[in-house]
Amino acid sequence: MSTPSANLDIDSLGKVLRFWTEWHGAWRFALVFLLVLGAAWVVRSLLFRALERIAARTSTDLDDTLAGALRWPSRYWIVLLALVVAVADLDERDVPARIAHALSLATLILLTISVALAVARVSIVLLEHSMRRSATGIQITTLTKMMIRLFWAVPAVLIILSAFNVQAWPAMATLGVGGIAVSFALKDTFANVFSGFYVSLAGQLHRGDFIRLDRSTAGFVEGYVMDIHWRITTLLTLDNNMVLIPNSKLAEAIVTNFSQPAAPLSVSIPYGVAYDTDIALLDRVVLEVVKSAIGEVAGLLREPAPVNRLTPGFAESALNFTLSVSVTDVAAQFAVADLLRRRLLARFRQEGIRIPYPTRTLEIHHEPGSPPPAS
Repeated sequence: MSTPSANLDIDSLGKVLRFWTEWHGAWRFALVFLLVLGAAWVVRSLLFRALERIAARTSTDLDDTLAGALRWPSRYWIVLLALVVAVADLDERDVPARIAHALSLATLILLTISVALAVARVSIVLLEHSMRRSATGIQITTLTKMMIRLFWAVPAVLIILSAFNVQAWPAMATLGVGGIAVSFALKDTFANVFSGFYVSLAGQLHRGDFIRLDRSTAGFVEGYVMDIHWRITTLLTLDNNMVLIPNSKLAEAIVTNFSQPAAPLSVSIPYGVAYDTDIALLDRVVLEVVKSAIGEVAGLLREPAPVNRLTPGFAESALNFTLSVSVTDVAAQFAVADLLRRRLLARFRQEGIRIPYPTRTLEIHHEPGSPPPAS
């Protein structure tokens, strides 16, 4: 005679057996998937470490950049490998047809996405490497990277749509008809995109260049080019503020690039001295002050050599000179001009060189017989 506890144990064991029998395929799939995923992850880590050691011994940085570009897509490949092995290990009796079809679609989607990402990343790396070695000066901006990703995303989307039995060409034709109306609604956006692409490929503006836009187009705007995006170009002003300029405005503007063809900048410091000043003494004193400041004033360059010119020349109450010095970049001009003015003023006082105040001589005429003007 069986006891209640024995019946309970038999029922529990039966439930466990039924649960294992019903979900045997799922447990087996999960176990194989996790084992292959873990092993592949270890192999991937060891492989990339070996590639980094090999790349460190070479003189070029191209192999380092390519290895870095393939790091993220390789994670998709690991998941894909584990998924393929786990599906292949299953028995057909354990997997319903709809689940098998879903797993096949997931495998195809992962493969398509990973290949598209890898090809896009490698294309960007190779293009950047080629641009660095060329003499065109063209740089890869955010807009260029986005266009490359979109270029490789189109075939990937078509492959995924075909996997879901979606006819891509009729859908594209329908989108083409509707795209005419959309293009009118988004004409300003498209103008910014194509303008930004043109500015990027022209090679006349680089990231880090200091530019100034004419007042008629965008007001008084100047700053360092940070990046060119799909709609706007970002500038960082000397006040550390961000300015966003639509690409269409930038393409139409008259732009002064202070960083091209060379970054060093000539700075003019105007000043005036009295008419009785010894010009030979003035030239010697001014050039001595500038030469003594080289190496002490940050941003002041030795070459091209400083020049002191009698320009604009004769004024009402002073001889107006212009001192021209060279600085490393636009940002350094303000500090250099300030410190040189301070040193010049101290040296002028020491040498007795006067900086005159504006004076006017008034001549008052009066008719004979008329009372003299009041004193």
